[in-house]
Amino acid sequence: MNGLIGFLFLVGGLIGFFSPQTAWYLSIGWKLRDSEPSDAVLAWNRISGVILVLIGFIMIASSCANLFTGGSQGRWAEQFQQRVEAGEISSISIIISPAKKLTDDELSEVSPFIREATLIPFDIPNSYSSSGHGTLKFNDGFEVDLEFFGSSGGIELHPNDIDKGFKIESVQLERWFRAYLNEMYETVD
Repeated sequence: MNGLIGFLFLVGGLIGFFSPQTAWYLSIGWKLRDSEPSDAVLAWNRISGVILVLIGFIMIASSCANLFTGGSQGRWAEQFQQRVEAGEISSISIIISPAKKLTDDELSEVSPFIREATLIPFDIPNSYSSSGHGTLKFNDGFEVDLEFFGSSGGIELHPNDIDKGFKIESVQLERWFRAYLNEMYETVD
């Protein structure tokens, strides 16, 4: 959407700069009979045309940059990975009655798998099932919902602030949690 608005600003700015009389006519001249714009108005149309061209160019460039970086989803995944690499995970909880929190040893065993994993964005379906869910919590209190073996078939992150989910692509992490969940279900029975 920013690209379209940027394009409109760019076109309007070019009209204002190269043909200030046309810009005047399109804005107010069509309402007046037998009148001409002043030199000050024409100068203002040229100046505002340059400003609109610059704003339009910036909006188009930022729109194109979002295509290559993944926009807010790409930034979210990148920021998540940076926090994991900085060792900021404070806990991972598995929500089964009763809820279970990974021990410090288990957390230090799982963290490298998450750190080395690739995050693959996907559309979260309206309804889905999973083998379990939980919460990954960072030191500053920020939380991300986890789904184990849900619609993507793997371990998923479900951020609250964007409309995509991310599959944590890691065979080691999936094996670890499959074994862990199996053990948990056996002790619950």
